[in-house]
Amino acid sequence: MVSCFKNLHRKPLLMLGALWPLVLLAPNIPGIPRAALASLPWRQELALTLLLTLTIVLLLRKVPSERTASIDRSPVVVPIFGAAFVSWIWLSITWSTDHYSALHLAVQWSSYLVFFALIVSAPTKAIRSSFIILAIVIWMLAISCAIESWFGGPVTDASLRIGVKPLLRASGNFGEIMGGASILFTAFALSLNRRRFVWMCGATAVAGWLGTIQSLERAPFVGACTGLLLLSVGVLIRPSRRRFWRLGLLGSAFALVLILHVTPSPASEQDVPTVNRLQQSLVSDVNTQARFLLWGVGLEILRAHPLLGVGANNYQVHFAEGRAQFAARYPASPLVAMNEQLLPIYAHNEYVQMLAELGIIGLLLFVLFGLGLVATLIAALRARGQQLPVLGAGCAMLAFAISSGASASSFRYMSGGLIFFFSAALIARRVNRTHKFADESVSVKVRSTASRLIGLCLCGVMPLSVPLFMAQAAGTVLQQLAETSPGAQQAEAYYRASLRVYPANTAAKFGYGMWLYGNGRAAESVPYLRDAVNMGLNTSICYEYLAAAEDWAGDAIAAEQTLNSGVQAYPVSVFLLVRHSVALERLGRISDAERELSKGEMIDPRASRGWHQLIVNDIDAAYAAAARNPDIAKPGELSPDAAVFAVLKENERRFPGAANSGWRMRIRSVKFSR
Repeated sequence: MVSCFKNLHRKPLLMLGALWPLVLLAPNIPGIPRAALASLPWRQELALTLLLTLTIVLLLRKVPSERTASIDRSPVVVPIFGAAFVSWIWLSITWSTDHYSALHLAVQWSSYLVFFALIVSAPTKAIRSSFIILAIVIWMLAISCAIESWFGGPVTDASLRIGVKPLLRASGNFGEIMGGASILFTAFALSLNRRRFVWMCGATAVAGWLGTIQSLERAPFVGACTGLLLLSVGVLIRPSRRRFWRLGLLGSAFALVLILHVTPSPASEQDVPTVNRLQQSLVSDVNTQARFLLWGVGLEILRAHPLLGVGANNYQVHFAEGRAQFAARYPASPLVAMNEQLLPIYAHNEYVQMLAELGIIGLLLFVLFGLGLVATLIAALRARGQQLPVLGAGCAMLAFAISSGASASSFRYMSGGLIFFFSAALIARRVNRTHKFADESVSVKVRSTASRLIGLCLCGVMPLSVPLFMAQAAGTVLQQLAETSPGAQQAEAYYRASLRVYPANTAAKFGYGMWLYGNGRAAESVPYLRDAVNMGLNTSICYEYLAAAEDWAGDAIAAEQTLNSGVQAYPVSVFLLVRHSVALERLGRISDAERELSKGEMIDPRASRGWHQLIVNDIDAAYAAAARNPDIAKPGELSPDAAVFAVLKENERRFPGAANSGWRMRIRSVKFSR
């Protein structure tokens, strides 16, 4: 193993093979500030593009001495449909609303294809190094996950999800990494000859399985089970005594881990095991119902933009528009009332999101790309020898594809995508027989001008992507520093610096707008809050804060229009209906206000009266009214909770004396006493 790390800079592909698994650890590196409201991911993107750029530069440095301009014996890039799909993502930037988000996904997919091409080109030693380092990474993640599962806070505790959320469990793509890796190492444990490598791969497969079920993610668990089952069928079709016994031992270890996981214990008594979550009713399970809502919104976006979509990574930007269309089409659906206080970010289904963002054309190109990978897998399975590792790589890809049907991460977070494309490269290597060439100095020629052009374009993207992600990283870190800065002057300086470095940071715009609003600078906050709402931060609470800032800035008409937009997206939100009715009443539109208020009363009369008391008369009067009349909900009974605090913040301007009296004074005294 030590020899694998000697003179890596002289063997670029060996360096890539040894270092790429470390990219999987990038999101979990401690000490790097994290913003409270996260934007697009950047850690893995920056690490991978740096590594790919360095690899390409070192390869190009070898060109003069070897008198060849080639890198690989096989075509430089993946099949032409993969390049066509990536080109369509790049093209979608032109019609997207949020250009940077579309650019972000385009660079991600370009990185995937460059990574795929280089791994296909890599010598056998590089692949061996990849498996060694990947095994170490899987063990690090599995051990950390086990510690969090058995000794950390419960993953289902919502209070952990913003600032101190566990690093690994419920991280979105953790289950996909561990599930895919578990299948890969299982295949090699069943096929290798050397006993020590067999034990290493088998133990790593079990560790990956442990991480998969401890992630408490159902989609990766189902995908991993399907992949492992298919791999087992492949073993039984052409059985041998050695493989049969190995399969039995691994199956027993997997079953034992699963039994220990579902067995109640004090360490995990507050977590619902993954198997139990699969048994929950689709009607009563809130997470499943929320996914149905997100999928329905995605299909409504597709209905409005069928061929081209709305642009890569622009699902969230158009979420309010799609939600309003979904509510208008299915007004009686219980899904319409869900998640008014939560940001969607992704559609929790990669294929629905592709349809919404890239249209029918984009999904068709992706399907053709997938069919090309399937054809490559079939060709590799037909080749003589080593079919089991090829089948394992195919099963790992299948597990990822199944998980992507209900996953928020999929290709959007690079960890799972890297495992997918690494598996695809293993299959392509088998077809191209590149694993026989261990010497990187072998002269290779690209056969077509088109392949050269595509390869040069994709490789040229990598050096340009590094400063892009560095700027995003700097802007995100500055945003977090602004959020935690004790001094007002320093906080504002950090916010402004963040937006100068990373002007597309919607989270920083919203944070800065809220900071200005909280410091009594409502007129200055309006452009930032409005831009954030238009770019996808559009929960019912976001609409309320923007409307409050507009009203404070003296533009009551704009405030009413903002609340009207909110009601279109959340037509059964009692809070927004009552808040909108109050805004209409303040403009003198009494009949419209009464009509809007009656909608809220038809949905929940008690909550409607409670919201009206809180918004119009503030919290002390609202509590007094609820005490006199049980048909009025108390402020503590209203939901969403965040909307209550948003109204209280707005009322501090309307009731200046309330800030230092009544309920607020009592809460402040309790905090000080603690």
